[in-house]
Amino acid sequence: MKTALVCAVALCLGLSMNSLLAQSPQPAIRAAAVLLAPTQPQQQDQAVIFYDDFDKLPDFRATYFGYSSDKGGFTWTNEDGLHGGAMRCQFEKGQVSPGGLQVIFGKNPVGKSIRSTETFNEIYWRVYVKHEQGWEGNPAKLGRTTCLAGTDWSQGLMAHVWGGKGDVLIIDPATGIRNGLKVTTHYNDFPKLKWLGIRSSQTPIFSPAESGRWVCVESHVKINTPGQRDGVFDLRIEGKLEAARTDLDWHGTWTDYAINAVFLENYWNRGAIKREARWFDNFVISTNPIGPITAARPATITRTASPANLTWEAQVAADPEGKDIVWTSTVAAAADQSMIVDSAHGKFAGSCQGKQTLDAGPTYWVQVRETGNAQWSPWHMPFR
Repeated sequence: MKTALVCAVALCLGLSMNSLLAQSPQPAIRAAAVLLAPTQPQQQDQAVIFYDDFDKLPDFRATYFGYSSDKGGFTWTNEDGLHGGAMRCQFEKGQVSPGGLQVIFGKNPVGKSIRSTETFNEIYWRVYVKHEQGWEGNPAKLGRTTCLAGTDWSQGLMAHVWGGKGDVLIIDPATGIRNGLKVTTHYNDFPKLKWLGIRSSQTPIFSPAESGRWVCVESHVKINTPGQRDGVFDLRIEGKLEAARTDLDWHGTWTDYAINAVFLENYWNRGAIKREARWFDNFVISTNPIGPITAARPATITRTASPANLTWEAQVAADPEGKDIVWTSTVAAAADQSMIVDSAHGKFAGSCQGKQTLDAGPTYWVQVRETGNAQWSPWHMPFR
């Protein structure tokens, strides 16, 4: 269980216009994180199909259907996680695939699985991902939901969460079903797949400015009603809906199998542009929406040290755009690495006007800055 401070989430922002860059001081590296509640809801939620917080070394053989690590490129580490352990992926320059994880569940044709007698027509999966400070490049593959539809690993549907143009993620749905029949004959049978049209997210998680911080990525897939185009595929970044399809024909009238696998992937089609690492933590698969981590009460915000060693301040909002700012801190000393979100360390406002602590239940977002700097970080690190 996670009972200590979340590792700091670092981010470094710059202005987009050269003229403004010349006129405004640039923000130093800022970080926001929260103290986790002793129990996360995934540990008790009956809707959860699979949960791994990586606090301890996974028993890969017992826990996962498949695990690969090329020359130790994808391994568990007991540090660098949201708290404690995480899966660390080390790309070497030019490397295509250091490894990945595969979870298989429900009715399937390929072997052992979790809850093997059940059929899942709708699932959510969430993972936290952090790219090394100074990360460069788009590694193409992050994760996918799929329907394994034959002993040859042919697929009925593929709901890819991939790298898109620039530094963002995309959703890229595809189907292997035609006129009620499976036409694919092996895994990744791309020539026989029908690609249904991508949608792009907005958060540039692969940009150097976003590197060094944990980002919450949650995907949702729902199979269409047989014969209808009402299938769903959407993607939330930091708790905000950024890409969605609600008009998909995943399987036509074919119902032999449904959703039965989620893979976390590290596959860089053209090879990594340099030696750099990324981490995965808090991996969840559920039949219900998952959302962000749950914080202890009162919430505690922490940050990494600033290179400029300046005093700092934080704000909390009840929405990802900061329209309802519910708490603004007093100025924290440069030596202080954390602050408690309460009336002794700041002022409640907006929908939390007059309160002594944040309400339990709602989702909140954090922004931070060095005192005297006009620029805040983006709203990030959502928590309940």
